[in-house]
Amino acid sequence: MLLVAMAPAALLALARVVFLVLALWDKHPFWLSEPLNLSEAAALRDRGEVARLLAAGEDPNATYQVRKGFLRDYPAQMTPLAAARAARRDEIVQILLDAGATPYSPDVEGTP
Repeated sequence: MLLVAMAPAALLALARVVFLVLALWDKHPFWLSEPLNLSEAAALRDRGEVARLLAAGEDPNATYQVRKGFLRDYPAQMTPLAAARAARRDEIVQILLDAGATPYSPDVEGTP
């Protein structure tokens, strides 16, 4: 009877230990996050991440892989400006233009 009463507290203590061990390796127990590249951040309309990546030195004219499901049902190679245009986000386009992106990218759709 006493063991049954202690089970919830023991499970809670075990969960806390697991969370602390995962925190040592900077892992979250409920979801795994993969870092975004500049095109993916532009596709997801994430102004803060776009600004952070630009400040970190990412090239606004480079072509990056945009994962399946971000804009299309297939992965695509896109420039950040093309991804922002495909997502129809003028504020992201302006941030990229201000950072030196060239506005001549004809490939808005990306390639399958």
